[in-house]
Amino acid sequence: MHDEFGKSDLATTKARGLWRYAKALPVRPESIVTLGEGFTPLVETRKLVRGVKLLAKLDYIMPTSSFKDRGSTVAVSKAKELEVNAVAIDSTGNAAASLSAYAAKAEIPCYVFVPSSTEPEKVVQMSASGAKVIKVKGTRQDTHDVIEEAYRKYGWYYCGFMVSPYAIEGTKTIAYEICEQLDWKPPDWVVFPVGTGSGIVGCAKGLQELRKLGWIDRIPRLVCIQAEGCAPISNAYKRGGEDIIPVKAPHTVAEGLAVGAPPKGSLVLEALRKTGGLAEVVTDDETIECAKVLAAKEGLYAEISAVPSIAGVVKLVKTDIIERGDTVVCELTGTGLKSSREYSQMVQEPSEIEPNLESLIHVLRG
Repeated sequence: MHDEFGKSDLATTKARGLWRYAKALPVRPESIVTLGEGFTPLVETRKLVRGVKLLAKLDYIMPTSSFKDRGSTVAVSKAKELEVNAVAIDSTGNAAASLSAYAAKAEIPCYVFVPSSTEPEKVVQMSASGAKVIKVKGTRQDTHDVIEEAYRKYGWYYCGFMVSPYAIEGTKTIAYEICEQLDWKPPDWVVFPVGTGSGIVGCAKGLQELRKLGWIDRIPRLVCIQAEGCAPISNAYKRGGEDIIPVKAPHTVAEGLAVGAPPKGSLVLEALRKTGGLAEVVTDDETIECAKVLAAKEGLYAEISAVPSIAGVVKLVKTDIIERGDTVVCELTGTGLKSSREYSQMVQEPSEIEPNLESLIHVLRG
């Protein structure tokens, strides 16, 4: 981060997105690869909890419709700066779709490895961007094991969000944006749905930088929410230990969180300790119920893997851990358009009518 970076830079910059914080990012200006990502809305929601100011950070309003664009823009910009021969990633979908788009913009070949169970909407998205997509029969861990051998053999530049420091540099801008949007008055809590942990680890880094710069006077408590069917980090937190026991067969409707052995798990635990935060687990039923309310009552159509952040807040408010009067920001990481398979099972089939008023009246009378 550049020492001369100050709030005056934000007042004078013409950039409105993520790269308004360019001086805090480790990329030369001439190497920046951007699709206009960042500075996503904070929207207050009132239908899920009472007495708490709950703000949803709509990070699905991005070029590829997920928060992964934050990491991809920085990682691919660095790849361009380093003049690599190709980039590669393993993912359950969003990170791969995102990297594919930015690699296309940078005209860098892209190799993507995904589990065979990956939602088809995401596979089509990454293929449309020109990436070479490889589907792996097996778990998320199996997919990672294969790509690790491949990128070492072929010399590809690995951009996996689980290990890439530049992806973390991108996700730290979540903290910058939230605090700027709240006039540098941080919320009491910032809540993340956690799979690899790149979002919450990046946010923790950003908050620490802002505190060091003197732009904020305190750091919010960070919360890690995981799905019951794959909660290695939350389980470790609840045990009070440091060892994260991998989940060998993850099973959850929140497919994007099905990371049984998250390499950044220890960093997530460290972020929770340093901020006085915590970790919680939500069931698939709790997630689905929140997804229904968000869409039907708030107009927020979020990816199922994003909704556990909201479901976790509902749970923590009920148990009085999050108290009345607190301000809470929830990261919504992806769009519901990437979870059409799950949503299709929640909604009724639309009525079909003949092209006349009588047919409509019959349907409306039910």
